[in-house]
Order: sequence, then C-alpha cells, then structure tokens
Amino acid sequence: MTGKTDNEVKARPPVSAQVPARPGAQPLGPVRGFIASLGPAGRGFLLLLVLLLVAFLSLSPLFPRSVTPASAPPDLFSGERAMAHLPIIASEPHRAGSPAQERVRDYLVQQLSAIGLQIEIQRTRDVENVVARLYGTDSTGAIVLLAHYDSVAAGPGAADNGSGVASLLEVMRALAAGPVPRNDVIALFDDGEELPDAFTGTKAFVREHPWMTDVRAAISLDTAVRGFIATNDTGPNNGWLVQALARAYTGGVWTSLSGGGTYDSAPFRQAGIQVLALEDNYPFKEKHTAQDLPEIVSVASVQQMGEQTLAITRQLGSLDLRNPWGEQEAYFSVPVLGFVHYPEAWALPLAIAAGVFLVLALGLALWRGFASWRGLGIALGAILATTGLAGIGVSALWTVVPGLVGWNTASWPDWPEVIPPYGELIVAVFALLVLGLAAVGYSLARRWSARTEYSLVGLALFLIPAVALAIGIPRAAYVPVWPVLIGSVGWIIAVGAGRTRIAWSIDMATMLAAVPLVAVFLQLLPGVVMSDGMKSLPILAGVWALLLGVVLPAVDSLFRHTHSSKGLP
Repeated sequence: MTGKTDNEVKARPPVSAQVPARPGAQPLGPVRGFIASLGPAGRGFLLLLVLLLVAFLSLSPLFPRSVTPASAPPDLFSGERAMAHLPIIASEPHRAGSPAQERVRDYLVQQLSAIGLQIEIQRTRDVENVVARLYGTDSTGAIVLLAHYDSVAAGPGAADNGSGVASLLEVMRALAAGPVPRNDVIALFDDGEELPDAFTGTKAFVREHPWMTDVRAAISLDTAVRGFIATNDTGPNNGWLVQALARAYTGGVWTSLSGGGTYDSAPFRQAGIQVLALEDNYPFKEKHTAQDLPEIVSVASVQQMGEQTLAITRQLGSLDLRNPWGEQEAYFSVPVLGFVHYPEAWALPLAIAAGVFLVLALGLALWRGFASWRGLGIALGAILATTGLAGIGVSALWTVVPGLVGWNTASWPDWPEVIPPYGELIVAVFALLVLGLAAVGYSLARRWSARTEYSLVGLALFLIPAVALAIGIPRAAYVPVWPVLIGSVGWIIAVGAGRTRIAWSIDMATMLAAVPLVAVFLQLLPGVVMSDGMKSLPILAGVWALLLGVVLPAVDSLFRHTHSSKGLP
C-alpha cells in the first residue's frame, strides 16, 4: 500500500491540530519561503545537496591536491623543491650499512652543509645517523625533527622513507631561510629503522647523543605517498602540544582516535618526550618492494606533510619549552571548523549529556505522537538487519574478488593490509551496494514506521559506542558522541516546535542528526581503508549501513512512494 507524504498526513492528536496562522502574523523569511515553495521532493534534493557538500568537505583532506611551486619564497615549504631530492635519495636500495646507504649519507651531509647547519655523523656499531642543528636566538630547549633514511634491501624506498627525508631537508632549508626561531631545531636523519631491531638509529640517539639532554619535543616524518593522516604518538599530558598544534594547523586529517603507536619516534616517547608522528598511513602495495619508486609518490602528499611540519616547528620554536605538559586532550579535524580540541576528561560527561538528550527526544517524540513503540521497533529491526546483511554480503563478495581480477597477492608483502589496483574503485562499488541495500530496507520499513523513528533509532545505536568509548577509550569517544548530542538537541527543538509546519521541523531535525555524522564520521571510513587496507571492508560496510540509518531520513522526500501509511511524519 502506498503511503502519504508529510504534507498529506494528519498526525494523531495533539500533532494533528495544524494551528492556523494568527491574524497579522509575519510572512516567512525569504530563505524559509524559498524552501517551503520547493515542495517535498524539492526539499529532499536540497537536503541531499547539503549532505553531499558536507561529505565532499569531509573527504577532501584525505586526497590533497595543492602544491607550492619551486619558485615560491625561500621561507615557504615547496613540495616541488622537496621532490627534487627524491630521485637521488631513492635511486637504488640502500639498507643500513650498504655502500648505497653511504652515498645517501654523503648527499644529506652535502645538502645540510649548503644550508649552513652544524652537522655531525653519529656512528655506532650498526648505524650512522646524520644529525644537524639550527641554533635558536634564546633557546629554552630543542625540537627534534626525524626521518629514517634507510630502505629495505628489496627496494629503493622512495615513499618509505625517501619522501620523509626529502620533506625534512626542505623543512630545514625553509627554517634556515626564514626568521631564526627562539629554540634550537635538530634534524635527525636516523639509520636502521628497517633493521630487525626496529628504530635502531633513533634508539642510539636517545641513548647516546649529548644533544638529547636538550630535547623537549620530537616530530617524526615517515612516508608520504597518496594522502596524509596525521597520527598522534604522544604520551600522557599532551595538552600543551595539542594546543600548539591547533595554532599551527594547516589542514589534513588529525584524530586522537588513533592514539599512540610503534613509530620511529617511539623511543623519544618512551624517554618522556612529547611526540607527534606525521605519517601517511596509506597501505600502498609497493611498500618494501622494488616498485617503491619516486613516481608513486604524490607531490601533494609531500606538500601537506612538509607544510604542517614547518608550521608546527615554527610554533614550537617560539614557545617556552621548559614545561611542555598539559591536561590530556582529545582532538579531531572538522570541515569548515578546522582543528577541534578539548580536555579528554570531558568525554564521559558529554556522553552522559548525549544520552540524557536522546532519552528526552525519544520521550517527547512518543508523547507528541511523532513516534510509537511499534514504529521504533520496526526501524530498529530494519537498521540491524541492513547492517548485518551489509557486513556478511561484503565479506562474501570480497573473498572472490582477488581471484576474479587475477591479483598476484603473493607479491605484496603486507597483503591483505594493502590497497590493490583499483582499490578505491572497489571500495566505492561496495559502498554503493550497501547504499542500495540500505535504501531498500529503509523504503520497506517506512511503510510501517516514520522517518522520525528511523532517525532517533539510528542515533540511539551510536549512543552505545559513545558511552563505551567514553569509559574505555575517551580519546576516541568524540566520533559518536557529538553526532548523538547535536542530533538529539535538534530533535528536541523540532518536536517541541512542531505544532505548525511539521514537515519543515522534521526536515531540519533529520538534517541536524545527519550532518554531524557525515562531517565527523564519514572521513574515518576511507581513512581506515587508507590505514589498514582491504581487510577492514566487511566491518566498514556494517558501519556505513549504520550511518545510513541516520542519513536516509534526511532525504526522505526522495522516497515519496514509500512514505508511512500509518499517519506519522
């Protein structure tokens, strides 16, 4: 049976009483008047365009495009200037201790000498670190910038980590060309990161080099190949460093969700030093193979990494480094708003507030007739069924893809934690399949439930991980907490104000529920693929289906033929 549209239904009392406009009431403003004139389908397309715009803004930092040319002023970071080093650094495999590595070492010394820095070669039994220092005007400590300059024996290591080495050379050149910072900056080109005893060169510097006593913060650069996901590797009490990063934010995807990790900077963190690990986690199939060549490196990714490194180094270079500690903070990047951060201790109170507002929104919706228990149950069953089918279906499909397309997965050392040829296209196809499945499930469920119920149930499913993360991993709780909090407040306002223009109120409430999820959550889905490869596809398919449970009600007018037949909006 075909249901009625929001403009045609008469909801049960007290919602059904459409209050006429009072004599002398002011006409709609131009914006609301325009939207009201569109009709249900027009509003649906308009809201879809808003969601697509937010999605584009959310995803675009994962795929940088901007590059500063070599003709730019000398105090700026230029991706083109950095890339000029790469064919020399990555001309051949250069593992620690090899003659090829000695040639790379000599090239680094030559380039650093041309900049005018104090240079040392730290020799140990296994490695040779190249260390350079730029002295500040009134130093309160030193900032170490590090990038390992060895490769594996199997390949030349253009991305891992010639790109980081080239970026660090360009950062040091730009620092020396610009205003001299207050604090010292040490460039550590460490050797032996790829040895079985990982981070051999970094460990040697931390353990033996006399300059270590001056170090107060460390920033590592490791791999720029496709995009840029900055990874937090700080220890506790990171507030001072995060606040400095907020002032120096230049773009890219930053998230405290990732937490600490085993990066080249780990020995500094273990020594009690504040650390940032800047790494493009893109799991390229050429890693640690003979195909890790300069042509696979995106100059825009090098630009994004180097520009951010230069900005945060200048910021730290101007501060008092004698007490680089502060209250632990969570942080993330949001389209338009930029870099958002706040004390990690807020995670649980925010999750509790989100839960209280969601319960209030559900209670008001039930009381005012915007929702029923039966409709909520149908929406819950539909979303859970779609989520389960999406995960199981993508898992089954994915197992046949490698054989179907003839991939030689044995040639990729890190399979399945890599992105294969046309991997991005495959991810997009799977996402569209899940979207189609979710749309069918939504259309069927809407014959017996309201979009109000679907949206509220969708938010409720995100409340569960919000509370769990706030208790167990508070740095990651922001992902579900803020969408639930903002969406619940939107529904409270809509239900409370929905005596007239019910469709308008619900349009705005569903949009307020969907936009934060798209803005905060969406970039993490391809971000996970760009970190862990294709093995994460089944889980991400389920998460995508959950997200669509909140997004689809916002464009409900595009499903006009399936609108609720039970008299609910």
